[in-house]
Amino acid sequence: MMLHEILKLNKYFNVALVGAGGKTTLINRLTESLRKKKKILVSSTTTFIKPGITTYDFMDYAYHKDYDIGVIDRPGIYIIGKGKSIDDLVIGLETHDIENIANKFDHSIIECDFSNGRPLKGFRDHEPRIPSTTDITIGVLDIQSLGLVVNSANIHHLDKYLELTGSDIGSLVTIGHLTTIVNHEMALFKNAVGKKVLYINKVEKEMDEALALNLFETLDLTKIDMVIEGSLIENRYFVLYEKEY
Repeated sequence: MMLHEILKLNKYFNVALVGAGGKTTLINRLTESLRKKKKILVSSTTTFIKPGITTYDFMDYAYHKDYDIGVIDRPGIYIIGKGKSIDDLVIGLETHDIENIANKFDHSIIECDFSNGRPLKGFRDHEPRIPSTTDITIGVLDIQSLGLVVNSANIHHLDKYLELTGSDIGSLVTIGHLTTIVNHEMALFKNAVGKKVLYINKVEKEMDEALALNLFETLDLTKIDMVIEGSLIENRYFVLYEKEY
């Protein structure tokens, strides 16, 4: 079964992504299966790396509401932002912009926090910024981050990660750290809107599978609607838990 089918995107149209360790690849997986038949908004409420030219059909990184996006009525991937940073990152939209234009699309897939390409992150007080129109908030977690050294090369917003997990610089990432990231009310699913889905990414070897199951046993499932493990690279997924979804 394809990922968009597992997530029931025929029922839930607006998706928010949070976390680290595969958000950009997840966007690509979701959009590639819908691209030919659906009109898809892809943006962010923070900044994001400009995607490769083959991964979108329309881009406007200077959107200022001076035209009606609804008049462009062709299927495809529409990447919309409000400018570029000095680091050549695309500046995303405000939540109210997304709320105003989401109904012009069949789907919206919005990156709602920034991890700077690192496998783990801490969470600033102001993030994530999630549009109220969101149907599903997907939290992405990299199972292969277990055992990495706790440092700024591996973890975005390192100070907040240390505060959240009680870890020290130079120690190793543990199951307990990942459990806290998922279960803590001020971490991965803070500000979540709609259904809450945990996606455990990079489950590609037997050891990854065993670690993902160990993590699953520590989760507070009363706060989550679905848990999926899988590999975006191998395009393989398995539902570990599903509530009324």
